[in-house]
Amino acid sequence: MLKRLLNKFKKSQNREVLAHLAIKLQEISENNAVLVLYGSPTEGNWKGIANATNGLFPENSLEIPQWYSNAVFNQKETIEICTLIQQAKFEKIVISGFAPYFFNWIELLHSNTKIEVLYHGTISEFHDPLKQDFIEQLISFGKTKKISRVGFVKEGLAEVFSKLFDLDSYHQPLNSPIIPDGLKKIELDKTKIHVGVFGADTFNKNLHNQVIHALMIDNVVVHVLDKSIFKYLGMNDRIVEHGKDLPREKFLSILGSMDLNLYMSFNESWGLVAKESEAIGVSLLSISNVDYLKLIFDKIEKRI
Repeated sequence: MLKRLLNKFKKSQNREVLAHLAIKLQEISENNAVLVLYGSPTEGNWKGIANATNGLFPENSLEIPQWYSNAVFNQKETIEICTLIQQAKFEKIVISGFAPYFFNWIELLHSNTKIEVLYHGTISEFHDPLKQDFIEQLISFGKTKKISRVGFVKEGLAEVFSKLFDLDSYHQPLNSPIIPDGLKKIELDKTKIHVGVFGADTFNKNLHNQVIHALMIDNVVVHVLDKSIFKYLGMNDRIVEHGKDLPREKFLSILGSMDLNLYMSFNESWGLVAKESEAIGVSLLSISNVDYLKLIFDKIEKRI
């Protein structure tokens, strides 16, 4: 339904989308004192945040149309949506995941209700100047109480932001993913070892390191979302592509068919894919961000 409306929205047919959001707001407000907002996925972008948010808040999450973390509503439309939210009189609003345009929403909403932010990323993302601007503004909004609390999905970050920036911070672990009953495995060559490396081709996802090292084992077939990016390796026969924008149940079926999944991200580590693999019962090689922090703290403490 929302996808169809978004297609219309791209053609400037905004009224139907706004009407849909108004209906959803009314439905949520009838049974919930808390509203959770998150941005809509664009292809694979934000899909993990969307799935994680709906897992944490299945009854009161509202998907806000966006395009690759960019706003699609103009200021007049944003004011209209925020007015509808204010009229619903929620006790608290949680913004799960955070695109910069949500700062504008906070400015419009914070005087009438408590605002919390649930951040899904990690500190390693802050090499990007845009992310540095974002986190600086997030800290500023926390100190001026426009944001009442900041939650972190990744372990270890709440302690950092509480101690260094004096923000009211907390750790919000992800729920164990709900795995559909009767999830079927895909058919694979049983004479091979099947390794899944499922992520988008960005620097922080570390795909190329993982794929190349998995291929060092002669009997391994590597499964990815898009194998065109590995054409330079000349090993198309050992790399299997499954598609970049898979329905959730199909993705889980593929994830659950592997002998081993890898998710050695530079900034996400023990995120939703790791928890999904764990819930299905497939071994996964990863390292959590809290482990990095503990290693650093342990080394420093031994020198003091």
